[in-house]
Amino acid sequence: MNRFAWTAILVGSLMAPGCKSDISQQLLERELRMQEDQIYLLQDEIQEKCSRLDRVAAENRSLKKQLGIVDPDASLPNRIDVPAAVAAPARGPLPAAPPALVPPTISAPTIVAPPMTLPEPSGVPPLGADPAGDGPRFGPPAGGSAPPATIAPPTLDGVPPLPDEPGARGASAAPSGGPDIKRLSHEESLSAEGRITHLIINPARTACFDGDGDGTSDGVAIVFEPRDADERLVTAGGDVSIVAYDPAAPGGPEGAPLAKWDVPSAEALAHFRRTSRARGLHFTLPWQGRPPAGDHVRIYVKLTSFDGQSFETDATVPVR
Repeated sequence: MNRFAWTAILVGSLMAPGCKSDISQQLLERELRMQEDQIYLLQDEIQEKCSRLDRVAAENRSLKKQLGIVDPDASLPNRIDVPAAVAAPARGPLPAAPPALVPPTISAPTIVAPPMTLPEPSGVPPLGADPAGDGPRFGPPAGGSAPPATIAPPTLDGVPPLPDEPGARGASAAPSGGPDIKRLSHEESLSAEGRITHLIINPARTACFDGDGDGTSDGVAIVFEPRDADERLVTAGGDVSIVAYDPAAPGGPEGAPLAKWDVPSAEALAHFRRTSRARGLHFTLPWQGRPPAGDHVRIYVKLTSFDGQSFETDATVPVR
């Protein structure tokens, strides 16, 4: 029994180094394979970079040829795309330049014509004299200048006469008796884009603001959009009238009038925006007197277009 145990211990001690050597060898081989993969990856990257460099060089040569730029330091095969199977021609001596040709100078002789004198005709009165002897026939009378001749403009049936004094170009009024000429304003020129049917107040951008942070409202920011029947924004302007009422103060069914702002059309057009974030007419209006006493105000907006049409809308705006 003791002999068998000693034999097993001896065999195990002999096999232990072999197992360790096998594990180390496997780890070394795995590391070598990883390094080999890295080498292959770097070789692929080098090959790709070389291919891109060749394509860029070929594109550069093509662009130079299109622009007529030739590198004087480059050799003939580099200047001309010669196939690889065809050898470049031998460079021999350059041919001699042809002699420069100078055109002959030809000068024409100067010919001077002799003066010619014509005999005076007999029996013909001199220019400007009246054959009857009453004075010169042409030109102003003696002792003064001839009055300028006036030519009456032609008249046509049904066409009014032209004005005597030229008026300013684009004048809004025509002379009496002629057709009325009206110069279109900026609002009228925009009317062809669409027809306003109603107004919409943007509730997300209409609110009272507190500029100094004291907890009291300092004014109201109002944004409203002119729209057509298809709910599309219409680029147009006009006279804007905005009225604010304080329902908390007594003074009528809507409360006491708090403020009123009248904006002319020329100024209102400067407040028009048509972007993805800002649409319509934007106004930031401070209170004209006391701030509202309640927690909301009633806003009425009226837009009068250039042709006299009026469009109204209203909204309730929270104060805080």
